[in-house]
Amino acid sequence: MSHRSGFTTAFALAVLGGCAEGRTQAPLAQQQDREPNMTQSEPPEAGGARRDLPFAHGRSFATLDEYLAHLRDRAGPVGQPWYREIRPGVYELVTSLRPRGEPEIYTREELMGRFGFTR
Repeated sequence: MSHRSGFTTAFALAVLGGCAEGRTQAPLAQQQDREPNMTQSEPPEAGGARRDLPFAHGRSFATLDEYLAHLRDRAGPVGQPWYREIRPGVYELVTSLRPRGEPEIYTREELMGRFGFTR
């Protein structure tokens, strides 16, 4: 292999590496933009289904119970926030495996208002 062809190969690898690096960072930034904090929500769709909820991963939910079950079953195991029912109609926000500070406690009515559910 000549000196020139070695330089060309090194240059091509550097360019391709830079392109790949840009591709791997962009989805992470897009993912962060799509996952709003746990207090944001959009208006309900026609028929009452809620879309664009935090950590919903593109799914829509007709009831608060469906959404909370999704968070418990899908978001919680991968380290995302979810709500644990600590007694009937009272929930604790779980944000990590190790609790920090005072627990955040919400009633069912508060969560329904926060996420825009009517049932």
